Amino acid sequence: MLVQCNTKCQTTVNALLDVDTDTVICGECGSVLADVSKYLKLSMKTNGDILRSKNKKAFVFHCKTHDDHVETAFVDSRLVGKTCPDDGDPCRIDVTQHMVKAVEETGKYLSRVEKHDESS
Repeated sequence: MLVQCNTKCQTTVNALLDVDTDTVICGECGSVLADVSKYLKLSMKTNGDILRSKNKKAFVFHCKTHDDHVETAFVDSRLVGKTCPDDGDPCRIDVTQHMVKAVEETGKYLSRVEKHDESS
């Protein structure tokens, strides 16, 4: 979305909405643009002019047992949440068998890579 950057650029720039903080960021200088209306922010969100988060993890699903979104791993022939407490209640994560296989194979691959890195 094109907006006026009055902080550093002093010109019209492409800006993005940071949905985590609900602020608009200048695409050129990275400054926070304070004078942006709620209507424009909603329009930016609808159009997809948002700042993509770079800290997203792979294989994050909802654990119904612990009522939280957790990164999953394949341990002892079942899916478990990496941050779920080990309180005796098994994690209930509803995904397809294809996704279970993908999590299992990725875990095996990452352990092979880790062993290779340690031996180098």
